[in-house]
Amino acid sequence: GECVKKALILLVTGAIALLVTAAPEIASAQTPTAAGTVTAVSGNVTVARLAAAPRPLKFGDTLYSRDVVEARKDGSARILLGGKTTVTVRELSRLELREEAQADGVRYTVELLAGKVRASVARALMRPGEQVEVRTRNAVASVRGTDFIVETAARPAPRRAFGLLAGREVAEGIRSGAARSEETVVVTLSGAVEVANRLAGTGRAERVWAYEAAWISGQGEPIRLQIQGDDVKSLVKGLTPARPHEK
Repeated sequence: GECVKKALILLVTGAIALLVTAAPEIASAQTPTAAGTVTAVSGNVTVARLAAAPRPLKFGDTLYSRDVVEARKDGSARILLGGKTTVTVRELSRLELREEAQADGVRYTVELLAGKVRASVARALMRPGEQVEVRTRNAVASVRGTDFIVETAARPAPRRAFGLLAGREVAEGIRSGAARSEETVVVTLSGAVEVANRLAGTGRAERVWAYEAAWISGQGEPIRLQIQGDDVKSLVKGLTPARPHEK
């Protein structure tokens, strides 16, 4: 009896020691990575984390990797991503945030599921190897420091979907067929953005400079377009960062 009792005590003690040792790793695996901070909110904006139901997004909220932010009608938000990239979310937009450690540095990713965002990257704050990407279903815009806009929608899209671009070159592509596919437009406001079609499989990227845009349709390679100053004023409408006290 005593031998059995001692054996059970040793077994339980060992199991407890194992659980205590493993606890930090378990907690670490379940703790999401902080990806950003909400610096402004206006109107109806929600955030969904893991399997939880969406809840209202609030000024000062900490956002984590894999959080899904949705700005509904008349809603907008501003997020400081990784302490160095300001992401302004326009109404009727939905995105997922990610922060991933890579071999050469951290990659901050905005997965734009629908709608329009503006990203302003502070180059001076970026460390060697760090990168910011905005991805849509068919495009990836990669930068290390610049100011740019990304908008995506399914085709056929409304003519107003891409601002003034829709009434010009982009509209021609939309008219070419009624088949449903992805449309993405990347507009560079300053610096340069590397734009590639993630569905094309060629690995080719188009460098898009200030006052240029890249239009990506379906699996086609990016098409570079020139834009004018008046076009930019229209394109940034609704994407001027909200003031911090708006909440």
